[in-house]
Amino acid sequence: MILDPHIHSTHSSDSTASPRDIVKKARAIGLDAIAVADHNTIKGSMATIEEAKDFKDFVVVPAMEISSSKGHIVALGINEDVKKGLSPEETVENIRDLGGIAVAAHPFVRYREGLCDNVRDLDIDAIETLNSRYVFGYSNWRAKNLALKRKIPEIGSSDAHFLEAIGSCVTELEADFSYENIIEVILSGKTNVYGDRTPLPLILKEVINKKIKRIG
Repeated sequence: MILDPHIHSTHSSDSTASPRDIVKKARAIGLDAIAVADHNTIKGSMATIEEAKDFKDFVVVPAMEISSSKGHIVALGINEDVKKGLSPEETVENIRDLGGIAVAAHPFVRYREGLCDNVRDLDIDAIETLNSRYVFGYSNWRAKNLALKRKIPEIGSSDAHFLEAIGSCVTELEADFSYENIIEVILSGKTNVYGDRTPLPLILKEVINKKIKRIG
């Protein structure tokens, strides 16, 4: 099974991809599963699950990306919002209380609100060791080293904000078409991550869109 566990929809202010189009794109490029993890809301994830409800060979893992007080944490397997602004430790605890798992997103990218040094001793369930926005960067290398040192399950994701970036980096795992089983396999650490960098024009496009929205 091929999973892209970190995609943003229009429910994130910095994305232009609708839930319906995300499902169409993911299926068209051969993904078996995705997680739409919008910033501080589960609405995009729920909308994407609704769009994919009739597909038996495709699964959407409920998710969101939470802004803790010291960096971003992706929650996989939750079905309601987790409050933003809590400490990383409180955020992880809340995610688990809701039946989900906590993933350190782009942990060593300071300008993207990664957890940075706060991730070193944080009791997380998985870590992004391959984020398509930083494939050739130092941050993925540091995340990989931390995963190996602490034996933390690895995740590869596109962190896509545009349809064209979906599937750039992915997580390969052996699971059935239920998000619960996907979560179990991730926790087991039996994952393989691979992919390519998000094309620079798409990253620049996102930056420009953000600036335009701030001005507006």
